[in-house]
Amino acid sequence: MDPMAIAGDWSSLGLIPFLVYAHLAAAKRQEALEGKLDAQRKEADQRFEMMAKTWQNQLNDMIEKYDAKEEATRDRYDAVVEKLDRERKEGVDKLLDEMRQVQSKIDDMVRFLARPMR
Repeated sequence: MDPMAIAGDWSSLGLIPFLVYAHLAAAKRQEALEGKLDAQRKEADQRFEMMAKTWQNQLNDMIEKYDAKEEATRDRYDAVVEKLDRERKEGVDKLLDEMRQVQSKIDDMVRFLARPMR
């Protein structure tokens, strides 16, 4: 056998350890990158959850402020309506009293005019 032919067949075997090393190094590097990516994802998820909670708290605060303003507006409206109802009732009562007084005066005048003359 020709030593070059044997050497040629065996020379490709030197490439196998390099390929194994390259594969293992790439796998190790890939695992490290995946670990970093997972850590970044977890950090991003935590930031997103924190922002979502903050937004929800801000929204709840806005809703509470709106509800408080709405309640204050309703209270003012109810007070105004109550005042107007009271004033209307007082006006109606006053008008009825005046009408009774006028009716009494008219009755007195009718009685005065209806009395027999002497």
